[in-house]
Amino acid sequence: MIALYARKSVERENSISCDTQLEYCKSMLKPDERTEKTITFVDNGFSGGNLNRDGFQEMMKLVRKGKIRKVIVYKLDRISRSLTDFMNILNEFKTYQVEFVSSQ
Repeated sequence: MIALYARKSVERENSISCDTQLEYCKSMLKPDERTEKTITFVDNGFSGGNLNRDGFQEMMKLVRKGKIRKVIVYKLDRISRSLTDFMNILNEFKTYQVEFVSSQ
């Protein structure tokens, strides 16, 4: 299963909506992946400064259960704005053999 993850902290005139982020993520699917099941996780109104986000935590539960093989995000900072947290997440993805892709 492929996870598409979007996060938006606050409404700003120039910020990209979660729906638009998910469209970018879908565009990153390879032709042979388009028939594979995808699942979306959205955290609208959550800061990237911490990992206490419902959608993110739900996605990570599935990662730890071995249900997710790939995670696609619009931009790296959608996962986390903390470099330490980001590196820990990437290490966890590696442990569970999860490919990570950012559209930008």
